[in-house]
Amino acid sequence: MGNTITDVRFTPLLAAEVREVLERHGYRLPRESDQVQRIVMARVGAALRNLVEVFEGRVF
Repeated sequence: MGNTITDVRFTPLLAAEVREVLERHGYRLPRESDQVQRIVMARVGAALRNLVEVFEGRVF
């Protein structure tokens, strides 16, 4: 159980794969500007970091 900031498993590929899964299930990014999409993906990244910490039992 490492730190998500330095954990080599937490890569942009992980976020991209999660995005693909969400899109496959019918979820879509907002069709607004690139800036809005970057903000959304930054929030997704933060939520994903939280999810992996909970998943591995680092946060209760």
